[in-house]
Amino acid sequence: MAVLMAADSYQATSWSELSRTDTVANSLDPAFRKPLHATYTFERLQPMQLVVYDVDVKEKDNRKLKLKDQDFLAQGRFLLSDLLTAAGQTLTLSLTDGAGRVLPGCSAVLSAEELPNTNAVVEMTLSATKLDNKDMFGKSDPFVRISKARETGAWVLVLKTEVINNNLNPTWRPFKASMAQLCNCDPQRPLLLEVFDHDDTGSHDLIGSCQTSLAGLQAAAAAGQGFALVNPKMAAEKPGYTSSGVLFVKGVAVTPRPSFLEYLQGGTELNFIVAIDYTASNGNPRDPNSLHYYSQRPTMYEDAIAAVGRVLECYDSDRMFPAFGFGAGLPPAFSTSHGFALNGNSSNPEVAGVQGILQAYRHTLSSVKLSGPTLFEPIITTAAQIAAQPSTRMKYFVLLILTDGCIMDMANTLRAVVDASNLPLSLLIVGVGSEDFSAMEALDGDKKRIRGPDGRSAARDCVQFCELRPHQRDTVEGLAAKLLAELPGQVVEFFHDMRRMPPPRPGAASMAPPAPAAAAPAEAAPALPTDGVSHQPTAYYATV
Repeated sequence: MAVLMAADSYQATSWSELSRTDTVANSLDPAFRKPLHATYTFERLQPMQLVVYDVDVKEKDNRKLKLKDQDFLAQGRFLLSDLLTAAGQTLTLSLTDGAGRVLPGCSAVLSAEELPNTNAVVEMTLSATKLDNKDMFGKSDPFVRISKARETGAWVLVLKTEVINNNLNPTWRPFKASMAQLCNCDPQRPLLLEVFDHDDTGSHDLIGSCQTSLAGLQAAAAAGQGFALVNPKMAAEKPGYTSSGVLFVKGVAVTPRPSFLEYLQGGTELNFIVAIDYTASNGNPRDPNSLHYYSQRPTMYEDAIAAVGRVLECYDSDRMFPAFGFGAGLPPAFSTSHGFALNGNSSNPEVAGVQGILQAYRHTLSSVKLSGPTLFEPIITTAAQIAAQPSTRMKYFVLLILTDGCIMDMANTLRAVVDASNLPLSLLIVGVGSEDFSAMEALDGDKKRIRGPDGRSAARDCVQFCELRPHQRDTVEGLAAKLLAELPGQVVEFFHDMRRMPPPRPGAASMAPPAPAAAAPAEAAPALPTDGVSHQPTAYYATV
């Protein structure tokens, strides 16, 4: 019998059981029929361990067996990402004994595939007529809130529309949501649609509500029928009450959409770019209070680079990363540069792997003069130029910016982000240290679409920001996961909106660069993001 174990963290200090195969009797070359199940998430490294036991007690259900009572045979460790990025998603794993010694000729062959799931997107337009007026002066300011029913019958908020001011016959802008987000991929799952009158204090007044399902919304749209909006309180108190208005579905479209995994299986590459803040506000690297303090212990910058880079390097086929610095005076004149290659080669700024980034970072600290100010626009423009280069294959770029201070060129930065939103590029920003990073939130478009100083709106949300405070160094892996959680959705959104389908999946005999993925947490979004799309974790099973 084979057992799949998962580590608690990258350091793998403890293991927990995920799944067990069937037992194959009297065999030294078993082929297990029962698959092992694991949930794969892009934003975390997932160390796995396959342990093989000799089972002497027959049980219909192997889950009833106590592992301590079975005879250990062999074990092997791997990263789940290694399996899912392997050619044909098949990995041959050398097995060892309990002391870690390789057992000659003893190996396990693992193959993986995605469990069936739908990544379809639902696009919908809602309108209403003859809504009750809840305002004493003027008219109601209506918005719609949509919730789905859990298995327990409780309602969980999925999304809401924008508010339309002073209008009793509103038509809301079209919105999108993944089918998984909206109804757990079940067209018959009950949905609750509530129309409220917006109040700036947050005490919104219910105008009326109705219950239906995705299938019901589709049928109503096809028939041109509306849903009566009923306010329970008014129905109980007002004789002859019928409704507080009618909600119409002007259109519902369910569009199949490839998953992140399908793009990566088809050979789409993720390319990692790093930019590090060398401004003087970090403090003298020889001062123990400096964020760049040059000692045996890694700096906070190195912690963040390692945590994010360890995940992303699994999905970059050559693991060669452009690495830049900004805000430093360069020798010999020590004039300030806001975008220089850490390896000193501006025509080829790539270094080998995360370790290469860390080595170049340390070397640069000893040769440059910390300067300033903190400007983001030059480095974002440099990354945009890299992302805009033509390629014979589909590529997506991820720029990690690590900084200790406030942006001094916010207007130019916003303009650069708006331009970048039209390219296969995402920006991950880490605020390092104890500064006030509240101004950085203007770059994170989760709640509101970013606009440039010229009024242009970003094509999509392509920025994610998080803080790394000194007291958070022990949880840096969790912060990296939070930073990376939205990336799979941003990749899919870009290529889907560009109408670029995944390349055909290479055969098992050919090497397929990066592979798999998953995404952000699956529960409801409290408010509709600019694209309204939530991306569910992706489930896989491995057969051994």
